[in-house]
Amino acid sequence: MDTPLGISAGRQKTLQALEEQTELAPIDEPASINDLIDAVKDITVPRVLSPPQKTVEQIDEIHTALPEDAQPHYVSDDRLLRHINAARRQFNDWMGKRRRMAEMPSPVETGRANYPTRRAQKRSRLEREAREELEAKLDRAQSTARGAEQRALNAIGSSVGEQTDQRREQQRNELREQLSPGAIVKFRNPELRAGQVVRVNKKSVRVRYPNPRAGTTCPITGEEEPAEREDRIQLDSEYLEQLDAETIDDAADLLDGL
Repeated sequence: MDTPLGISAGRQKTLQALEEQTELAPIDEPASINDLIDAVKDITVPRVLSPPQKTVEQIDEIHTALPEDAQPHYVSDDRLLRHINAARRQFNDWMGKRRRMAEMPSPVETGRANYPTRRAQKRSRLEREAREELEAKLDRAQSTARGAEQRALNAIGSSVGEQTDQRREQQRNELREQLSPGAIVKFRNPELRAGQVVRVNKKSVRVRYPNPRAGTTCPITGEEEPAEREDRIQLDSEYLEQLDAETIDDAADLLDGL
């Protein structure tokens, strides 16, 4: 098709993109996670429909976090594959309705007196319903990925809870090896703060940090608030991280810039 010009250029470009996009066939027995991800990425039309990135990321992240011996079970999960294929079929249905909608000239092209309003409204409604159904099927595929994770773990005699505990223990071990008294860390308690490690325990770390209420008095006891406070932070906290800073002031400046 020639490059579209004039008042119908946008519609013609959309129609061209849809005509160049082939319908998707169901996938059968994916050999790798790339086959599974590509099957979802295929649900796109350049300049018309963006790839379902959230669904792609969900499937990929779950697969990456699984133990190596559970990953093949995840890739071959029948329910996940069925939902992906359902989304691919719905994509074909939506694409046909979107193409018929793009084939209809706009009121500017035909003139309002000659514009088939009812037919245009019907095509628009059918396209919108097909698009909503496609989004619903992609959401089902995304949620099914979580079920596929548990089924893959069941196949090797494990569970999501067990894997979560193992990841937390791994995180604790890694931080325990990295941290030592004097190290500067950031943490949340409940606001994001910076402090200095006082002691590293088996599952937690003792941190000393500037008291945000320093210079005031406690409303209950009437005692003056100390310049610093200490608290215990769990080593598996997602907010605990060692900072490349020499002092708490340097770390505070760094956090202010985040």
